[in-house]
Amino acid sequence: MQVLINDCPVEFELQQDKRISDVINSVSEWTRDRDLVFYELYIDDDYYPVDGAPDASLADIKVINCIVQSKADIVFSSVDEATRYCDRVTSFLERAAETGETGRGEIDDLRAGISWLMEVLARVTGLLGIAYNRLKLRDSDLAHYVSVIEKFRDGLAEEVADVKGVIGANRGIFTDIRHIFRMLLLSDEMRSLIVQSIDSPDVLIASVRQTREELPRQLASVQAAAVAYQMGKDAEGSERLKAFVDFVYRYTRTCYQLVPMFRIDLAEIAVGGVSLEQKNRDVRGLLHEIISVMENNDIISLSDILEYEIRPALEDLGAYMDLLLEKITGK
Repeated sequence: MQVLINDCPVEFELQQDKRISDVINSVSEWTRDRDLVFYELYIDDDYYPVDGAPDASLADIKVINCIVQSKADIVFSSVDEATRYCDRVTSFLERAAETGETGRGEIDDLRAGISWLMEVLARVTGLLGIAYNRLKLRDSDLAHYVSVIEKFRDGLAEEVADVKGVIGANRGIFTDIRHIFRMLLLSDEMRSLIVQSIDSPDVLIASVRQTREELPRQLASVQAAAVAYQMGKDAEGSERLKAFVDFVYRYTRTCYQLVPMFRIDLAEIAVGGVSLEQKNRDVRGLLHEIISVMENNDIISLSDILEYEIRPALEDLGAYMDLLLEKITGK
């Protein structure tokens, strides 16, 4: 019997587990250690929520695929789904207010949708650690908007006669809720969560592969940035340099997360006698040099670092990525 995490085989010790609940408990502990969220699984391709899986024996099971996400991933996907729902409901309410044509089935669906939306809002604010009374839109806090939309839902009950009037009086509430969700994505708490959250295994593996694929283009861009600075085209050089720094940030963040996720020691990944741990230290040192010469407006030194130090330091990075992928995936 094999355990997968997001379709990826992960070195995972089942010890003496005999039942599905034993696997769920073990994977739940595994995800908690990595600040991930384990929310669904597939048992031989049959879907189950984590709290709804059968507690059967493992004897006849071939594969349990556990689906996990980082907290930041869950917030992003939940907010995206919620804002799209708000857009659809806003269009429906505008049409209903103008025509007065609404069926009882549509109203019941709307009431259920509002309950779902409030659950999503509670989950997102819970993950971010934001209390309803702390987030404000205009002169009211989030608790006020929750109260308004819940009263709107209750006002659509079957015994209410003036459904059109209730809709007309509340047609703007979903635009407000949508705006609140966007505010949550831009909050300091969301930025902190992105920094803290460890991406899921498949995301990390994809990031390593993306680094490998992007490397030649980024090296060419570094060379072009150096030439741009030499020719006095500082704006072009700055734009290329910014894209390169973003690339290095994504790469180093991935390396940082690989260690706890896959129990990888970067000191043991080596090319030509230089470990990946040392390579990353060297790259960080060069980035600090770049920051220093930029603060001093030393364009000549900046161009030299890009052309003669950064590029040579990263030319063999692809070989490190190949070793990482081999160690993680066995391929």
